[in-house]
Amino acid sequence: MADALASTEWHALSGWGGSVHAVARVVRPRDADEVAAVLAAASERGVTLTPRGAGRSYGDAALPPEAHHVLDLRRLDRIPDLDARAGRVTVEAGVTVERLWRHVIGHGWWPAVVPGTMRPTLGGCAAMNVHGKNQYRVGAFGEHVERLTLVSPTGTRRDVDATRDGDLFRAVIGGAGLLGVVTDLTLRLHRVDAPELAVTAQPVESVERMVALLDERRHDDDYLVGWLDAFDRRARGVVHSARYVPAGDGGLDAVRQDLPERILGVVPRDRAALLLRPLARPAGIRALNAAKRVLAGVRGPHAFRQAHAAFHFLLDYVPRWRSVYAPGGLLQHQSFVPAPHAAAVLSAHLDRCRASGIVPWLAVVKRHRADDFLLTHNLDGVSLALDFPVTAADGGALLALCRAMDEDTLAAGGRLYMAKDQTALPASLAARGQQTLRDHRRRWRDAVLQRHAAGGGVAALQVDDVLQR
Repeated sequence: MADALASTEWHALSGWGGSVHAVARVVRPRDADEVAAVLAAASERGVTLTPRGAGRSYGDAALPPEAHHVLDLRRLDRIPDLDARAGRVTVEAGVTVERLWRHVIGHGWWPAVVPGTMRPTLGGCAAMNVHGKNQYRVGAFGEHVERLTLVSPTGTRRDVDATRDGDLFRAVIGGAGLLGVVTDLTLRLHRVDAPELAVTAQPVESVERMVALLDERRHDDDYLVGWLDAFDRRARGVVHSARYVPAGDGGLDAVRQDLPERILGVVPRDRAALLLRPLARPAGIRALNAAKRVLAGVRGPHAFRQAHAAFHFLLDYVPRWRSVYAPGGLLQHQSFVPAPHAAAVLSAHLDRCRASGIVPWLAVVKRHRADDFLLTHNLDGVSLALDFPVTAADGGALLALCRAMDEDTLAAGGRLYMAKDQTALPASLAARGQQTLRDHRRRWRDAVLQRHAAGGGVAALQVDDVLQR
């Protein structure tokens, strides 16, 4: 680029939930060289840049301050290398989860960690250290990254190895772009022998039972996820567990993983959101949750087979499902709570919701394990994700509710997650990782300053600024 910042266009952007928006000048580099040029030019001119992939963070994580620049990385979408024998792949940051699994499944591999949608970019997955339904067993996304290329805020490039450059690596993964932009990364994949998973559905009668069942099953099952009826005072729900199976009938090809064209064999996927619209109010969603809960109770524990994509990517089942939350969009609140306090805090969250009259339309529970990434949200415990519709009529009550749940979470030693948050106060975000930052800051700052020159110093000062607020 002759003038790296000249090729920009004004765009209106939003968080994935559609409830927060920004107008920004967007620059779209085509490769790592252009990324470096843009960052160098921005550093020289004092221009603020916000890295953005597919924009799948629910809140404002991929949104800039108003009228600033966004670095859109989706054009970095090549897969330069796949070692099909070893299960190792190198991808550019703009490659999506969907593109990756379609590329590797025919060779007998699957991404080791995937979120609940196949649409995010892998650079975004690294920046937010996303987790899947197996975090308690194999960790988050970053634990399966072997190396990456990092472009610093001043345009300097560095190859960062997970083993050789451990401190810097653990600061970049989950670091939300504070240290610069990841342009490519090498991942370890997971071997799969069959096109399906063996899935079991188990109804549960309370939050306490769900937390206990997730704890019991984590030693045996490859994946676990729970759903709760937040409208129900007993918070009854279902736990789905899944295991890999030996080689079975059918090939490992991408076509077999395509999501079914009809939901429950009846409703066309492309019309499901339209059919849900008349129910998009508290009474209708209450009825849907109750129907799902009652049906689960009637069926009782049962087992079935499900394709990998169908099990993992529930959020992609209904095209344009976010339109159900129109016009205000949705807000997701996710808290991570240590295991000893999980049942009590999750119950308290749901009690607060019902008492306020603002009940989440969807409630999902997962089991987690701790890791040593610098800005980690993961811990040995349980997460609760709550999806709320945003309306003009709530009068700030939803914001107050979310901040009260933040206080409950932090008081129990829990954490928040930047990929989901859009309501936490700066002090809450600082508290989320304050002890970790204080424990590691000096060692990390030294590593950054020694290994990453001026760009690292800028990032270290940004972390200091967060701590001082």
